[in-house]
Amino acid sequence: MDSNQLQIELESFPSELRPMQAASAEAPFSSPEYLFEVKWDGLRCMLFRDPEGKVHIQDRGLNDLTAYLPEVTAAASRVPNGSVIDGELVATDSDGRPDYTRLRERLAGGAARKDEIPVAYLAFDALYLEEKPLLRQPLSRRRARLRKAVEAGGHIFVPDHIEEDGVELFEACLERGLEGVVAKHVQSPYIPGQRSPFWLKVKAVKSDDFVVIGWTGEKPFEALLVGFYEDGRLLPCGSVGGGYDPAMVHAIKARLVELATDSSPLDPPPIMTKPVRWVRPELVVSVRYSEWSPDGTLRFPIFNGLRPEVHPAEAVRHRPRVVISGHVKPGSLAYDLTRFPF
Repeated sequence: MDSNQLQIELESFPSELRPMQAASAEAPFSSPEYLFEVKWDGLRCMLFRDPEGKVHIQDRGLNDLTAYLPEVTAAASRVPNGSVIDGELVATDSDGRPDYTRLRERLAGGAARKDEIPVAYLAFDALYLEEKPLLRQPLSRRRARLRKAVEAGGHIFVPDHIEEDGVELFEACLERGLEGVVAKHVQSPYIPGQRSPFWLKVKAVKSDDFVVIGWTGEKPFEALLVGFYEDGRLLPCGSVGGGYDPAMVHAIKARLVELATDSSPLDPPPIMTKPVRWVRPELVVSVRYSEWSPDGTLRFPIFNGLRPEVHPAEAVRHRPRVVISGHVKPGSLAYDLTRFPF
């Protein structure tokens, strides 16, 4: 832990913290040194309940979402005063699978849509409990403290995990159509704002964040040009022409107009086969795709949502992963963990 993070622990109860991030694993694996969780496709959020009992909720970009989430704020009465909880905000489809598009619709509509699109907060780590910092304690102890301190129910849940057998959980996620698995070393401390090699994400469905660098066409646009950062350099990886609904098209176009620039953000500027309108590389989007092509572009990319909480520098290339197949029996722990409890 660096000196800045240590200083956070020594100071008074924090009003903001950025979450610890996971690195990428090449393939699913099993290990007695790790516990394995379902990777829910939602919005990473910190839930704060200060020593006086006041609740506020922040996304990883430190944006305050409290007013948008009255049902989660009310359910936070189950969290002890003086606590900071790390978790995922999730909305689901009719089959109980996380639906990131519905979640974004809910956040855009705010509290007025809480009955139409309810959300749940899945708590998976405790950074402070009853004003005591837990960041330097091992994950296994933090998880045990979290489960004991937070009474699940209402719109707050404490999802279970599976020990050692990450491959089985990955197979269950694959069959269920979920995003994947996060493997966390049982001895790992919590380092806010850092991407740690002790946490590893293995995705079953390929979806990553990319930076918008321009657009083509009119009415109001035909496709977004996207890129990613590698070794500090912004590189293009193709265009995304599908997956937009009419409301999203107009919302995106408004942002494109704000960010429009006459010069390419790429160095050197590429030779284009059709007219392109360039933008400053500040807008981050989530894109689903099948594979990376040998030329470094995305195959069959589909727009998946806006990612305002993600800084453009976090949009980096994640190398191809090995995907395995298998069958997970109903009633097994891995099967049960992929069934959303909300």
